[in-house]
Amino acid sequence: MNDRDTRRYDCFGRMDSFGKQNNDDFAPDGEGAKHFGVLAQVIAGLDKAKAGQQGGGVTSKAVLIDALRLDIQNIARTSRAIDQDEPGFADQFPSPASPSENALLTTADVYLSELEPPSGATKAAKAAPNALAAKFIAHELPDDFVQNLRDDRDAIAEAQDTQQAGDQSGVESTATVGRLIRDGMKERTYLDAIVRNKYARNPDKLAAWESASRIERAPQREKKPAGGTTSTPKPNP
Repeated sequence: MNDRDTRRYDCFGRMDSFGKQNNDDFAPDGEGAKHFGVLAQVIAGLDKAKAGQQGGGVTSKAVLIDALRLDIQNIARTSRAIDQDEPGFADQFPSPASPSENALLTTADVYLSELEPPSGATKAAKAAPNALAAKFIAHELPDDFVQNLRDDRDAIAEAQDTQQAGDQSGVESTATVGRLIRDGMKERTYLDAIVRNKYARNPDKLAAWESASRIERAPQREKKPAGGTTSTPKPNP
């Protein structure tokens, strides 16, 4: 598993610990106990599947697609907000035609065609996409949201190449991780509803659950300065 898988795996582990610590609060034959039980099975499956991945460096494709889906949702939602004062703006950023992988990839390509200056473009040719991106940044998308979209789009293609180059057992293990991550996220949704209902009047328990069920964000990507070199930060005086 790579970092995206691992953040979800760690979340599942914290949720499982919460369930064990509060086991007596849930009826043995109730929905809460059932879904905590399924989550424990998911964790056991992930423990087995990750051992079959070569070198642990392959991120499951399902997680990469999830990241791309989030990029697209953020851009589409922001474009609809801007559209309220700039009619037609959202037409440049349509939502995917379906939740399929192909539809997401096609949508990402459409967005990138609007937001990325063409390769080797002149300063004048870069102005329009840069101005477009600036409108999203003004609405609190990260300064590097276009690069993030490009990185997540390319990561799916790279994952496909890696899977095809790997041996069959490693590919199968990565596919299993992707399926189990989806199953775990499904149980997380069930349990979030159940636990919040159970402890609606217990703020301490709710705070503990929110901490347990939170998926940590990835570290902020380092911005790439013009010219492709990485600048060394100056020490504070």
